[in-house]
Amino acid sequence: MIIIGSRFFTWGSDRAAQPSHCGKCGTVAQFIVKRGMRFITLFFIIPIIPISGVRHLVQCPNCGTRYQATAEGSAVS
Repeated sequence: MIIIGSRFFTWGSDRAAQPSHCGKCGTVAQFIVKRGMRFITLFFIIPIIPISGVRHLVQCPNCGTRYQATAEGSAVS
């Protein structure tokens, strides 16, 4: 039996230039800038085929919530 699914994988981690406000936990901090892509996976773990383009995200260092990044690298509310 083969189990397939999809998952969003991220890589890279740089600090954002400007502090941002997290809409979920209220923290004002320098967010973590990441890049990622959605893949079709085997057993929900092993990435096999990419099904989206590269997306740029920012992640709250406190709660881990991810937001789509704008061109400047800040979060979109």
